Amino acid sequence: MEQKLFTKDFTFLIVGQTVSMLGTAILKFTISLYILDLTDSATMFGLITAISYIPPIFLSVFGGILADRKNKRNLMILLDLSYSVIAIGISLVIANFQSLGCINILLVLISVISSFETPVVQSSIPLIQPKNKLVKANAVVNQVNMLAGLIGPLAAGVLYGFLGAPKAVLIIFSCGICFFTAAAIESLLIIPFQKPKAQGKVWDTIKHDITEAFCFIGKDHPHIMKTIYLNTVFVFLIQPLITVGAPYIINVNLGLNSIWNGTSQMLMGGAGIIGGIIAGLIPEKFTIKKLNLLFVAIGAALFPLSFAVLLNAAPKTVYFILNVSYITILILASIAGVFLMSAIQKEVPTNMLGRVMSLYSTMVSCALPLGMALYGIVFDCFSSSLYLILLITALMIMAVGFGGKKIYLEFDNKTEKLI
Repeated sequence: MEQKLFTKDFTFLIVGQTVSMLGTAILKFTISLYILDLTDSATMFGLITAISYIPPIFLSVFGGILADRKNKRNLMILLDLSYSVIAIGISLVIANFQSLGCINILLVLISVISSFETPVVQSSIPLIQPKNKLVKANAVVNQVNMLAGLIGPLAAGVLYGFLGAPKAVLIIFSCGICFFTAAAIESLLIIPFQKPKAQGKVWDTIKHDITEAFCFIGKDHPHIMKTIYLNTVFVFLIQPLITVGAPYIINVNLGLNSIWNGTSQMLMGGAGIIGGIIAGLIPEKFTIKKLNLLFVAIGAALFPLSFAVLLNAAPKTVYFILNVSYITILILASIAGVFLMSAIQKEVPTNMLGRVMSLYSTMVSCALPLGMALYGIVFDCFSSSLYLILLITALMIMAVGFGGKKIYLEFDNKTEKLI
């Protein structure tokens, strides 16, 4: 008899993560609105947001070591309880001091916790799901992430608009309750754990664990490292183009207001959810060796938009084509992400998954802000030739996709099927 996907432990994991991620999305967006109200400065807001990207770059690897050496269920509980304490701390600061410095410190602490949370969750899935269920399980996790990212800011915006800045403390305090609830749900989880042997002093253990992970994916299984490199390049090219490019084209190039921009963001959030659903429906029909086809299609999806901009089409026509192109890109990228994550989880030993996932996360964390900064400069410098930026990016994505064909084929040949 085939094992069902939503086992007791997987259900507790998903419910706990849904509550936690929804709380995180509401908390971060509420604080961003409050900071803008408090400072009325886009520069200050941008600086504080940029600072939140820094901790994961340096701490994700240590989060991976912790995930491999400690009980993952206990770590999840501890992390959500930490989120809860910080949320309550922020609400107290806002209610009594309105100190931007204290709020900034607490925001950095949230970013520090998230550095440890991602590898813990990603490395837990293969321990409570069989290998033939990994694609569907990761698809569900992907949908939860996307849904939280879509609903959280919307809910925060509505609540903040209704209550106003003076009562933002109520929203943030409620987020603290969400995190406490998530920790209570996660306490019902049972995740297998076997304590690994320590390697002497703490620093010796850290050095050993990092070296072991790099040797595994770099020397013993180089196709994994090559695949991670490729995906980092795709993230560098694709994500900033969406995050920076879409608002710039809509607001600056097309001259449309924030309502049009907000609608696009909502549609793109929905596209990520649809991609996760599709990935969960086709695990028997898709393998890692076909992954390059998705990236080639992503590059091709930018051609209609680049030509529409080149031909100076009507703003609403360009807007429609932009949404179709970006929705297509996000659906394909979401499918690719689910299958890539599942392939890595399938091949990497469970006692090393935390470290490998954290190395993967670190590389992406480095690529994302660099890509955003680069695209910001490029869009400003070539504002009159946006079609050229889109066209060159499309060709680069397709070139990397074609170039990755041998790597994905090698990955597929060295692993058993995902079904």
